[in-house]
Amino acid sequence: MDEKEKDEKRYMHIDTSCKLHENKNTGIAYKTTDKEIHKGLVLSKKLKKELKRDLNADKDYGRIYAICIHYLIKDDLAIFDKLVICGDEDYKRTKKYLDGLFEGDKEYSKKEIMSLYELRKTTGKKKLKSYADNAARAYRRRGLKSFARRQKSVQLNVVEINYKRIKEKWMEIERKCK
Repeated sequence: MDEKEKDEKRYMHIDTSCKLHENKNTGIAYKTTDKEIHKGLVLSKKLKKELKRDLNADKDYGRIYAICIHYLIKDDLAIFDKLVICGDEDYKRTKKYLDGLFEGDKEYSKKEIMSLYELRKTTGKKKLKSYADNAARAYRRRGLKSFARRQKSVQLNVVEINYKRIKEKWMEIERKCK
């Protein structure tokens, strides 16, 4: 891939702030490299505890990660060409589940999905950080606060996530991937 072709691609990075297995709130966000559009969500400690108890989510964090990514990007497929997923959870599992959730979606099938590790290899930059790293941290810190309190400084675009929405997609993956 030459430099001109590389510049024409629109990248979207997805990253987490605090891993899913940690006993903290977890922020997951994306940020585009060209227009700096961002969107994120927060999994509270309480929600993660319920998922672990009821769905044994601690055995398959890649599935939770894929579900969160699905809710983040499903309405914004037109704003990127390449999706770069940070390797906080098992990338292969996450991609498999994500492909299952978007099964039959023509817009999604046109997208190139890669891990941050693969991007580092192709660019030759070993210390390349995820572009969405700071966005994920901002969503983790302010995403659960009231609307008025979280809108100080950078405006946040929070996707509402709850147990019911995650369980619905969890069962959909169960039907498709088993």
